[in-house]
Amino acid sequence: MTAVVHDVYEMNLASSGRLKMRAKALLAEGTPDEVFRACVLLHDAARIQRLAVQALPACPPVTLLSSLVEECWCFVEGRDPLRAAETWGLLLLAREAVDAATAEAILSRITPRFEAFRQEFARLGAASPTLRAMVEAGPASDPSRAARVRARKELSAVLARFPGAMNFWWMLYRLAETEGNKSEAWDALSRARQLAPDNARLAAMSLVVAVWALPAAAAEQHLAGVRGTLDRAVAEVCLLYALAEIVLARAAAREEQALRWERAREAAEAGLARADTTELRSNLKATQLLLRELLAGREPTMEVLYRSGLGKAAALEKPDANVVDFLTARSRHLSPELGHAA
Repeated sequence: MTAVVHDVYEMNLASSGRLKMRAKALLAEGTPDEVFRACVLLHDAARIQRLAVQALPACPPVTLLSSLVEECWCFVEGRDPLRAAETWGLLLLAREAVDAATAEAILSRITPRFEAFRQEFARLGAASPTLRAMVEAGPASDPSRAARVRARKELSAVLARFPGAMNFWWMLYRLAETEGNKSEAWDALSRARQLAPDNARLAAMSLVVAVWALPAAAAEQHLAGVRGTLDRAVAEVCLLYALAEIVLARAAAREEQALRWERAREAAEAGLARADTTELRSNLKATQLLLRELLAGREPTMEVLYRSGLGKAAALEKPDANVVDFLTARSRHLSPELGHAA
């Protein structure tokens, strides 16, 4: 290990340690907001812990196992059963490269803590049949009003015990968005993003949700924070930024309208160059065609969708449906994982 690599490794470990100490102080306060802030800090600490290991060109098996124990501990203390379980799986794989006695010593404290945490989550999951059904149905889930009422009650119990679980904040966002509760939807999505700041799908979704849920000035401020990053953003961020600009252009004066359409056109072009799936390319192509109509002074029609390869989706809509509303509504229904849409 070179001196530089060792310094980076130690620096990351120190940074992770400081976050854990700050989280511990917040957890001691015990209010819901402070517990959530602690969960965010512990998720940040877990990410930095992993970065520390990634800085090592050839990580020794014992170091890797010890690091995964710390990462798993962060997710357990950060009240995220899904990420804790995912890390536990990596930990079990890493254990195979370490002799039994050493591995047992390294795992001696985390094993009972994780098992108790897992059982706590399993018991609550068993008492949440509506949420389980929604998870099994996937992003296409469209619960009835009665099911949404039950789901909200179950979600409230889950988030009270596991406020660090990003997926459940996303589920709350979807319920609130379906019911048209804009402030709750924005808050839930924002919490999900705080727990997973490196999730490009959530970052992209926040753009179209902002123009739906926030006042125009606040939505513009949110877009402005992303505008300077589009030259290196993933295709999905470019797509949803373009759609958000188109929505804000609706109420704008003529000069501002043209500026927003031009920004949207540039973003769509940048996204198309980076798109790596047929669905993304089709949506970006539709956005380009839509903007071509707007810039020419014509009202876009559903023909835009057919010409861009979205005919199957268009066939389910009314012929006079608004194309912009159709595309932005679809974008608000994405799942947190890239590659899945409702």
